[in-house]
Amino acid sequence: MKMKACIIACILLLVTGNIFAQSPQLYIGGKAGLGLITGQGGAVLGGNLNPIQLDWQMTKFFVLGTGMGFYFAPQTNQTALKQTDPGSGIMETYAGMETHMVFPLILKANFKPSIFSVEFGGGLYVSPVLMNTTVEKTNNNGYTVSEAYGKKLFSVDHPNPFGLIASGSFGVKIGKGILFLDLSYLRDFSEVTVKFNDENIGHHLWNMLAANIGYKHGILSK
Repeated sequence: MKMKACIIACILLLVTGNIFAQSPQLYIGGKAGLGLITGQGGAVLGGNLNPIQLDWQMTKFFVLGTGMGFYFAPQTNQTALKQTDPGSGIMETYAGMETHMVFPLILKANFKPSIFSVEFGGGLYVSPVLMNTTVEKTNNNGYTVSEAYGKKLFSVDHPNPFGLIASGSFGVKIGKGILFLDLSYLRDFSEVTVKFNDENIGHHLWNMLAANIGYKHGILSK
């Protein structure tokens, strides 16, 4: 048993030493794009913003990536029935914007000659879901005004916040950084239930295929 443990320890040391012998490089950057969201009775156009992206070039061919991203569904995604405001007597339409705040962990294979780089990878993410409420008020003359609403009338129930993410990118080296285009696919493992005033109004499985443009800068030199 001790001999097996020693052999395993030696292998781990060799692998770790080989990784760090490659003079790893750290990239920091961000990306933004648009994509199709499906699984809600059709397909709608959504957007995403990843203000923080960290890529650790562990070896010549492998990258470990993480960061933080926001994935937005359109405000027409969930709409509650019109109701009359008891204070003003004005008809109100409530619309909710769904936002997935994603924290991914992706292992990518990287092919990076002197000018171009190509990456393919996948992994898991944790996705807290938020809802914003917008109100459209229509007065007696038919005039409609849209405004943000202070109360959180919409809420979500997301029992399993984990999901699957896959990505592929093509980049061009610019100095110590990389300007890249990528395609990413996200899929939740469980459905999101949307509530309005604590009443269920719909549920769906989040799927999104997005095209992004971004830039990441190398902050550790090889």
